[in-house]
Amino acid sequence: MQRPQEYSAIFEDKQAYNDKFTHFHFELKNPYIIKFFAGQFVSFKINEQGTRRAYSICSDPDIDHGIEILLDHAPQGEGVKYFENLQLGEEVSFLGPSGRFVIEDDAQEESLVLIGTGSGVAPLHAMMIDQLKNKEDKRPITLYWGLRHASHLIWQDEFARWSKQFPNFQFHPTLSQAEKEWSLCRGRVTNCLQIHDLPENAGYYLCGGKAMIDDVKQILISRGVDTKKIHHEKFF
Repeated sequence: MQRPQEYSAIFEDKQAYNDKFTHFHFELKNPYIIKFFAGQFVSFKINEQGTRRAYSICSDPDIDHGIEILLDHAPQGEGVKYFENLQLGEEVSFLGPSGRFVIEDDAQEESLVLIGTGSGVAPLHAMMIDQLKNKEDKRPITLYWGLRHASHLIWQDEFARWSKQFPNFQFHPTLSQAEKEWSLCRGRVTNCLQIHDLPENAGYYLCGGKAMIDDVKQILISRGVDTKKIHHEKFF
């Protein structure tokens, strides 16, 4: 892993998907190239006092002249307010890349199961791009993503396109407050995992809150998954 360093970048673009998620795109200024592994994060300086907030990179690691992050507006903390007030063209500063939450080239993991809740899907998004497109990984790759409401789903078109383009990819969105017409997984991601068959010799990659990580680990271990095959990043 490379040592984190300080970068300056220009706030280039953003896309508000819904009232929960906004996608931010930054073009590097100095240094102008970044090498990162899918799953890593950067820490943005959000005020003059040097306070930092960490955000996973959700973009393709092959694109080395900029980074993209996914902002969840719900917490409404200092970091969220900083990004909500950013103006296009403004310069930002961040430290990175950091973190060891990456998919190793491990032949022992015969399939990959990615499990995220809320904005925990961000590093998993980068991982899927990297494994499916860049590395042409032929192993079965399954994404479980837990949210409250269908209106908060994003990237559905992309995931649907991947399902057609890559026969080894499956996507299971899970809603804890699903509308009546919702026909897919209901409840928490743990409910979905309890009723689905788990692949043999899989590597499990978890990203979300501590409670979710603990619950998913407990279910996986109770179903015979080796703890060495469970990798995770905790947001809070």
